[in-house]
Amino acid sequence: MIRQRLLFVTLSMLATFAAAQEVPEATREFSIRNDRAFLDENEVELWGLRCGNALHSEVITERHIRNLDNMTAHGINTIGVYIQGSNAGWPDANAAANGFTRDGKLKAPFAKRLEAIVRAADQRGMVVMVGLFTHRKDQEFYDNTAIQSAVEGAARFLNERNLKNVFVDIIHEFSHPERMDQAIFREPDGEAKKAQLTGWFKAVAPDIEVGVCPDINSGTGDVYPGMDVRMIQKQMPIPTQGFVVNVETLRQDVYQNDGIFSRSNIEDIVADCRRYQAAPNAAMLFHAAFIQGISNFSGSAPHPEMGGYGTGRDDRGVRFYYDWVRDHIGRWEYPRHIPVTATGESN
Repeated sequence: MIRQRLLFVTLSMLATFAAAQEVPEATREFSIRNDRAFLDENEVELWGLRCGNALHSEVITERHIRNLDNMTAHGINTIGVYIQGSNAGWPDANAAANGFTRDGKLKAPFAKRLEAIVRAADQRGMVVMVGLFTHRKDQEFYDNTAIQSAVEGAARFLNERNLKNVFVDIIHEFSHPERMDQAIFREPDGEAKKAQLTGWFKAVAPDIEVGVCPDINSGTGDVYPGMDVRMIQKQMPIPTQGFVVNVETLRQDVYQNDGIFSRSNIEDIVADCRRYQAAPNAAMLFHAAFIQGISNFSGSAPHPEMGGYGTGRDDRGVRFYYDWVRDHIGRWEYPRHIPVTATGESN
């Protein structure tokens, strides 16, 4: 009898321990207060990269994770990834992978890679924008029921896995005039549709901040009921109200010859950086074919690595952006950027 009781107690303790182990540790929590970004209780300044295809494969996700330390050393503390991959560039713009099944289930390999990159970012005090849908893959859903299932499933995954250092772009380029197929992702009645998508997400994960990025040329708005993040793209003006994220600055290199920039290209990129530096309620995710495309002319994209200065075929890269953020904002050590001197030493 005593032996049976000891066995029962032991099994109960093991069951309790196993249950505790199943609850993952929470990351730092991203939030917005008074049009400013916070990570836990600290106000943070976000400087980012648009890494739309970072979840494309195990090896590509690993390359991104391996470069996070270099990003933070240069002041970059935010990356944007998409479950439905973004424009894959050249030679096949539609080559990006889709992390959802046709009936709206989150595929296990994508869930694993997403959690890996979010937790690796959290270890460095970084924030991750998680995009759900793009016009490159939206047509692969059966119907609105599948879309609702995908929204709720993604929200449930982030919520149950305690991945809190994130905000969400529910649909990239809402109402894209050429390639957005699902009616719920385009005008008319855009405000109501965006609110419905947001409502599905917030019903499952009320504490995660979300928004919807409009297509710049579609006439759809960048505000709607229930949004947390005011998302814009390309050369849209920076609003003075709301916490604003440009999730896709205007791309200055081409997929057919990625990572090469003219002097005027770099001047335009620096002008963008200065605009966002001067806007305390706004952040930008720098967008380049070199960073996002799959294969491209270089044959090695997407590049989470900074590469060279973009002056030619033997110097492909976006090192100039990394250096600008480091030199003008500072290297990132959560919870703040640390300015560097002309010699590269921290102040």
